[in-house]
Amino acid sequence: MKQDEQELIAHIMDGDEAAYATLIDRYKTGLYHHCFKFVHDEDVAEDLAHEAFIEAFVHLETYDSRFRFSTWLYKIATNLALMYARKRHDVRMDEGEIDRILSTLPGTEQFALYRELHEAVDNLPRPYRTVVAMHYWHGKSYSEIASSMGTSVGSIKGWMSRAKRQLKEVLS
Repeated sequence: MKQDEQELIAHIMDGDEAAYATLIDRYKTGLYHHCFKFVHDEDVAEDLAHEAFIEAFVHLETYDSRFRFSTWLYKIATNLALMYARKRHDVRMDEGEIDRILSTLPGTEQFALYRELHEAVDNLPRPYRTVVAMHYWHGKSYSEIASSMGTSVGSIKGWMSRAKRQLKEVLS
């Protein structure tokens, strides 16, 4: 049974590091993609997401439980990404770009669906999960995925087909 955010946070405040690992697992993919929207660099986005988790852990006592933890975490990540972008001389973001990115933040219902999809993908068998992530989240073509996994494009297509079928069953 999946623990809710408030229950996990209570465990974290009591020193349960495994509870924080659960929160990280729950939000790491979405937070990475959120950071990537700002910086357009996979390594930097990953670093910013990690830093956001660290900041959230260090300042957890300031978290206001009237709001969702995910909203607070995404706000931390947004601030870190904006600070990073401002420090870089070759990265300039105007207000319109910032507003466009912020408008793509998921609402509560949208975020719940997004999280449900990511959890369903995380529960797929490893090759299916890898193919889905590489294609949809990292923008890789079937031939690029086949090359990196050392298999044929036909295998990738088969795994993707089975992954989609399983996701459809789980999410229906």
